[in-house]
Amino acid sequence: MTEAVQGICNFAFNQLNARRLEIRCDTKNTKSKSIPERLKFNLEGISKNEDLSVDGSELRDTYIFAKVN
Repeated sequence: MTEAVQGICNFAFNQLNARRLEIRCDTKNTKSKSIPERLKFNLEGISKNEDLSVDGSELRDTYIFAKVN
């Protein structure tokens, strides 16, 4: 998965001339969190109570990672 995300980042920066990319993931999802960490994205913050859990029973926090070109 990391390689796929790296490819998308390269395409966005090099072909689309993107200046900023964000990756957002649930704070309880450690596997998803490891991808932006491995790709040297910066953790910019945590958005509190941003989204509902899959079953809709609780509000969840979201990590916001970003990389600028």
